[in-house]
Amino acid sequence: MRRTNVIIFFMAVVVFAGVFLLSLVSWPSEEPNRNADHEMSAGQDGATPGFDVPKNGIHNYMGQSESQIRQTFGKPERIDETKYDYRWFVYGRGTENYVQIGIDRKSGKVSTIYALGKNLKTGPFVIGQASQRTYQKVPILDNVSFQYNGTKIEFELNEEDLMIRPLVKFGDLWVQLNFDHIGDRLVGVRYMSPAVLALQHPYSMVYEGKLPEEAVSTGEEWTAINRGEDREILDISNVLRMRFKKEALDWDESAHRAAYKHSREMQTRNYFSHDSRWSGDLRARLERESIVFQAAGENIAARYPDAIAVTIGWLNSADHRKNLLSDAYTALGVGSYKNYYTQDFVKPLNP
Repeated sequence: MRRTNVIIFFMAVVVFAGVFLLSLVSWPSEEPNRNADHEMSAGQDGATPGFDVPKNGIHNYMGQSESQIRQTFGKPERIDETKYDYRWFVYGRGTENYVQIGIDRKSGKVSTIYALGKNLKTGPFVIGQASQRTYQKVPILDNVSFQYNGTKIEFELNEEDLMIRPLVKFGDLWVQLNFDHIGDRLVGVRYMSPAVLALQHPYSMVYEGKLPEEAVSTGEEWTAINRGEDREILDISNVLRMRFKKEALDWDESAHRAAYKHSREMQTRNYFSHDSRWSGDLRARLERESIVFQAAGENIAARYPDAIAVTIGWLNSADHRKNLLSDAYTALGVGSYKNYYTQDFVKPLNP
């Protein structure tokens, strides 16, 4: 009898412990686990589950002709050359309507759009919205694959990519979301055709087949490309400053020369630093251009796809961000040279 009681008591303890442990388990709910979205993988066609492309929005201009864009938006404020197969038509400089529309040189149709202004129709993405609100609308994946002209391309997004520039399948298009990770806000929306995405391949990747070849630019073409990126960096920087209630920076041609020479020297001499054994530090370079200043600062970068990517990169780096959004400066000179970039910020002593 005593032995039976012991067995019964033991079984009761086991049952109680089992029930207690089960009460500690958090079972999956019917809602998707947003914290685990980055572990998902898009299918071979890059399809993203549970996401409908809205009928209206700026994405509808993708594939339209140059004449249709001019009819809708008017004469572009500027046309910038790029190192890729399209030219940027720039509209809305200095406002929350700022947009860059990429017109393919061969087809004459829109192959990419960069929407930075808050007033643009970028639904379901809302520029200026908190990051988590955006993540709730579409799954953010760390592995994306698609096929282009018979070539299978698979992107592997690292932690920084997921925080700053995740990639989303958007119907027949692709969207790269640009986040201000420090400020926890969506900054801009970049629409790309599969051709542009395959050409730029802005993430770590593996592929089977042949990638599209980037055009080889001549010296004259590089001059135009560099100048276009200089002006885009100024434009994008000023829109970002406006968001943070900062005064717009004026263009400074002398600071531009100092910045350009530094980028060119870094590229040709294959180094990356603010200080140079050949041309000295920032002060020496500015003084060489006869700039007398109260305050000065510098941002440098290399090997970004273009002006958009490098400016968003600076915004998400704490030290570079300080210069980009500082009240200490009134003017900016940008120097781009073959994927090397320099921003020289100044406040002249005698404006």
